[in-house]
Amino acid sequence: MLQSSLNQAAELSIPEPAPAEPHFVPCFDLPANGDRRHSPSDLDLAVSVQRQMLPRNSKQLATVQYAGLSAAARSIGGDYYDFLDLGPDSLGFLLADASGKGVAAALLMANLQATFRAESAHGVRDLSAVLERVNAHFVASTLPEHYATLFFGHYDERTVRLAYVNCGHQPAILRRANGTVERLEATTLPLGLVAHWTGEVAAVQLHPGDALYVYSDGVVEAGIETGCELGEEGLISVIAAHPERDIESAVARIARAACSYSPNGLTDDMTIVGLQML
Repeated sequence: MLQSSLNQAAELSIPEPAPAEPHFVPCFDLPANGDRRHSPSDLDLAVSVQRQMLPRNSKQLATVQYAGLSAAARSIGGDYYDFLDLGPDSLGFLLADASGKGVAAALLMANLQATFRAESAHGVRDLSAVLERVNAHFVASTLPEHYATLFFGHYDERTVRLAYVNCGHQPAILRRANGTVERLEATTLPLGLVAHWTGEVAAVQLHPGDALYVYSDGVVEAGIETGCELGEEGLISVIAAHPERDIESAVARIARAACSYSPNGLTDDMTIVGLQML
């Protein structure tokens, strides 16, 4: 499990994760200014609770391997990823980035997670309809200025096809087995901006050797405070440099690259989800 602190990023020592464990990496030993009104015991408890909320990759499929990693810029953060069991031969996954940072963003993240898991328990046949209900709950239970970008995917092993909705999120990077790169752009607005939300579902056919990476803006914006950020092209270069088939290692390598651009610690939450076709 990736438990080492990213404030040791100068050594770039992110160990290889165990496949069934959730991956959560707190970035600082001390809370940021906005969190110091909370006692250390409160923050320790919040970090522990948030770590337990992350998924364990328990479902095994014959055609895909998957992994995720999350690192908070403060003691706790507003990024969220999940893997959802959507029935036989199906895998759901999502990555969300709630507005704000620290405790406030973490509360929004917990709100989203609870709603998505409740929805997935009833089965997911229509991604857009699920997101409409999630958005309605999010709008009703948060302040008007709160929102979340999100990438929600549904992989069907029977058709080897990925259906997805990108809600104003960073474009996912799909690296084909032949080395070409496709960007899965936003298909609709972020959640929480409007009460009557609608979303377009897109789809892409996957093939053995393809790899998909979904990430929060903290990855590509790593180093932005220095004027030298990783950027999307840098991320693609990292992905292309070592097209290994072990998705755990690939996700950890992206995290190390982002850390190398932020030797003094991340300034934004960083989350990565990867899928490798077998």
